Amino acid sequence: MKRLVPLLLIVPLLLACNFVTQAFSPSATPSPIPTTQPVGADTEPTRTPHPTATPFRLALERVDPLPTRCSESPFGLPAEKIVEVAYVPSGFCFNGEIDTFGTNDRLYVVQSLGDGAAFFITDVTDPTQPFITGAWQWNDFTYTADVKAFHQGSRQFIVLSMEPMIKVCGVAIVEVTDPAAPLFLDNYTGENTGASENWCDTHTTEVSRDGNGDGAFIYASSIETSDLRVLDIRDLGNVREINHYTHPDANLDNFVHDTAIVGDRVYVAYWSAGVILLDRAQIESGAEVQPLNPLDSIAPEGLQIHHSYPTTDGNFLFVEDEVNYDGETSQLRLYDIRDLSAPKEVLSISLDAPYSSPHNLLVVGDLLFVGWYTDGVRVFKYDVSDPEAPTIAPYAFKATRPEKTTGVFGSDIYDSIYGVRLHDCAIEGRPMTCIYASDLTRGLLILAMEK
Repeated sequence: MKRLVPLLLIVPLLLACNFVTQAFSPSATPSPIPTTQPVGADTEPTRTPHPTATPFRLALERVDPLPTRCSESPFGLPAEKIVEVAYVPSGFCFNGEIDTFGTNDRLYVVQSLGDGAAFFITDVTDPTQPFITGAWQWNDFTYTADVKAFHQGSRQFIVLSMEPMIKVCGVAIVEVTDPAAPLFLDNYTGENTGASENWCDTHTTEVSRDGNGDGAFIYASSIETSDLRVLDIRDLGNVREINHYTHPDANLDNFVHDTAIVGDRVYVAYWSAGVILLDRAQIESGAEVQPLNPLDSIAPEGLQIHHSYPTTDGNFLFVEDEVNYDGETSQLRLYDIRDLSAPKEVLSISLDAPYSSPHNLLVVGDLLFVGWYTDGVRVFKYDVSDPEAPTIAPYAFKATRPEKTTGVFGSDIYDSIYGVRLHDCAIEGRPMTCIYASDLTRGLLILAMEK
């Protein structure tokens, strides 16, 4: 989701409330009154010592008890080829990005919690009987926009991107090897990673993995610098920025919103500048970065590219816009990228009378999964076996709202399915594919479809 300016509207109120609380609290300690004594030959006035500021240290706090708001089940609505398995209300009214991780033979789902808290973990080892592991919040106000999971050996981690509501921002790494007792490692910004420019305000991240599947680099979308920052995390005791990519026309309307790392390519959703493809090995080597496609060559007119994802063969690319909803214009397109010097749009994908915009994408095999906000989980089957005549058609869906609804920030577009993750599972003894879907204002939906 694009950085949401309305969050900043509460800052003056928060500051004012803090001032009033301190000024009128009966437990407030009055300021010391300076004392004096006669000045003699061997004496000096006693001076009140200057207060010493305590450096702020970001920390996690467990949320206990959990809230119970926004817990109305979205189940019981139409579906095709997708079945309902379980619903887990988080109690929070803002549930963002979603990912999965496994440790000690158990499977977990983690969701970011926007402006309500930091993250929420659910044990989904048995998808029919999920249970809440816990929720954690930061010790100061921030907007936790995104979460991604990675491992290094047997240790499990999540990375959280944060946008400032007052001052806290950056890229936080938390160890979740013991999911019930997360360990905050540190928060990384341009200031403490040796960056070429100072950056902090981060909307999304993506993790690049080495040949063993271990997390090796974090790609962070920097709002201040309107570009992509790459952190080397192979040594978590010495996280350093090793490269960045900045579009020549980068500005507040041409900024990196998200990235997808598939194979040896990095697909950068650069908002009004469209999609930029980068060579993964080049950018991770620290070398000067050169785009693989011409500037503005994957930039459909009238759309701001929010996310993109390639087909399994890497010859085509789905690109998506989330903000230009009018109920008619397609916000999801397919590009032929076989010739990177001249990408071309070949298909547009739409719903009939949609309630909302598409959001995050995921391609598995010949299926495209879309978190389509108020329109629920949408699955399309594509066929690019004849690259000169690719096709795509609806394959499965699960409705999550009976009508157009008001979601986060009072918007009638941003409600329900934010994104999905998949994992093999068994339901009543049948092998299936479980779909874990993050519902913006309700929590976690566990769905399943035939393999």
